[in-house]
Amino acid sequence: MNKDLRHTLGAWGEEQAVFYLEQRGYRIIERGFHCPFGEIDIIAACADELIFCEVKTRRQGALSTPQEAVSISKQRRLLKTAAWYLNQHPWAGDLRFDVIAIVARKSGFDVVEIEWFQDAFSGEL
Repeated sequence: MNKDLRHTLGAWGEEQAVFYLEQRGYRIIERGFHCPFGEIDIIAACADELIFCEVKTRRQGALSTPQEAVSISKQRRLLKTAAWYLNQHPWAGDLRFDVIAIVARKSGFDVVEIEWFQDAFSGEL
């Protein structure tokens, strides 16, 4: 898959994830938050809980699942990025790191499956 198509699929997957979270009562605070350590796809809140959400999208029949792409090194970058965010935007409630894995039809942009891995990983901030 070429880079432009991969980017388009990823952006589409993030839109699906935002809709999915909003339908479950989450308020989207940030999308595509960038800092020197990396990017967090979605930062959302519900009640007193703040979630940092990584979205991974793959086509049906891909060699690996979307969630497998959230490696230990990716998790470390997400933790550092979240710490940077929290330094700028203090939060008194609970924190959580989630992964939303989206599988799209082999051709086109139709959702085949969405899996939400709540509290997918943790670490020191």
